[in-house]
Amino acid sequence: MSAESRHTVATEWLTAFAEALQSANIESVTASFLPSGWLRDVLTFTWDNRSLAGHDKIAAYLRDSLSTAKVADVKLDDRPGLSPQQSDFNPDWVASGFTFTTALAIGQGYFHLAKDASGAWKAQLVFMSVIDIKGHEEAGPEEGLYEGHTLAWTDVHQERRERIEQDPHVIIVGGGQTGLHIAARFRQMNISTLVVEENARVGDNWRKRYPTLTLHTPRSHHSFLYQPYPQNWTMFTPRDKLANWLEHYAISQDLVVWTNSRPMPTPTYDSNTRKWTVVINKDGTHVTLHPAHIVLATGLLGKPRYPDIAHQDIFRGTILHAFEYAGGRPFSGKRVTVIGAGNTSADICQDLVVQGAESVTMVQRSSTCVASPATVEATITRAWPEGVPPEVADFKFASCPLAFFKAMLKGFEQVAWDREKNMHEGLLKAGLKLNMGIDGSGIAPLVFERAGGKSKLP
Repeated sequence: MSAESRHTVATEWLTAFAEALQSANIESVTASFLPSGWLRDVLTFTWDNRSLAGHDKIAAYLRDSLSTAKVADVKLDDRPGLSPQQSDFNPDWVASGFTFTTALAIGQGYFHLAKDASGAWKAQLVFMSVIDIKGHEEAGPEEGLYEGHTLAWTDVHQERRERIEQDPHVIIVGGGQTGLHIAARFRQMNISTLVVEENARVGDNWRKRYPTLTLHTPRSHHSFLYQPYPQNWTMFTPRDKLANWLEHYAISQDLVVWTNSRPMPTPTYDSNTRKWTVVINKDGTHVTLHPAHIVLATGLLGKPRYPDIAHQDIFRGTILHAFEYAGGRPFSGKRVTVIGAGNTSADICQDLVVQGAESVTMVQRSSTCVASPATVEATITRAWPEGVPPEVADFKFASCPLAFFKAMLKGFEQVAWDREKNMHEGLLKAGLKLNMGIDGSGIAPLVFERAGGKSKLP
């Protein structure tokens, strides 16, 4: 199909869909979908995130919210990467972005169209999301002039910092990727935000991990908001480069971060003032603040868990958690057993071999989904291509509900096994048990459902 034809298909479908939305005609809205079609909504119709499959569920969801949302100004999105194109999910489908407004917000959407049994174009997937609240849109770059002339940036920044520290509207607990990204977004929305980080330096949450740690996805997948990596950045990011980048990001985005700091138990909320009272232990000094909101961005993982092992007290060797692993050199010439068969175990076992351990035994409790670096890189860069802004790639990926994504991947289970055949044969010979995800859908869903569950081996 030519680009012109795809543009025509997208325009005609969106025109009918827009009319149905703007007239609050639920029957016409659902008629725009295939019977198996999905609507994924993030804050457009309710203050919630929902994914709904089939006409009945979509209609029930919109029954009390479509008319009050007041969807208007629906237009095809012609920006690079979002204009009508071949769908990434099926070469016979047409996909495109679109924009819209509601009574409260400015929105952005994305759809994937397929032909029904009669040959009419219908939606397999429609994604609608709020991107700005009216009156609170993100600001662009500052001019760099203050009060009509230049001022010393240190003075400007210090004055802003002191104002935020005295009365932040939002406190974010945790200065990792998520916490810093939220703070940067809020700064662009002129929301005064204080980040509280318990480590001595921003980035220490990565510096404290094992030294050979390298991210298992290519750089295009984990680029930073407003501040992408330089063009010569490594394809797979090492631990310390990421840690330093986080620290640099906090500085260059003009974020206010208190390190060596954490909230004390337990914040209280006053429903009359609609504010919290929270005491922050700031490097040993207790500071009381009254933010309107507290955001927890402390990560997926908690404190290291040390299992009880029978007769551990009589073992004469070293026992440590992966959290404490500082490299394989101290284990040169020694026999080492590593409990677990996921990402961390694979990395540590490899490092121990490289550093000259006499033997390395990996103990596996249950089967593991293992993919080669080539597979991971090819899969990720297809969804997050080099040169495409991460916000565009993120939005397109988010257009697909997880349940639909899993069902689609299950259809390629045998392809996935065949692709990794040579590597898997060696792993099986060594005694490793393998799987292709919980239900044959592979690695990707495990990230969302189990926050991991995969290994990437050379």
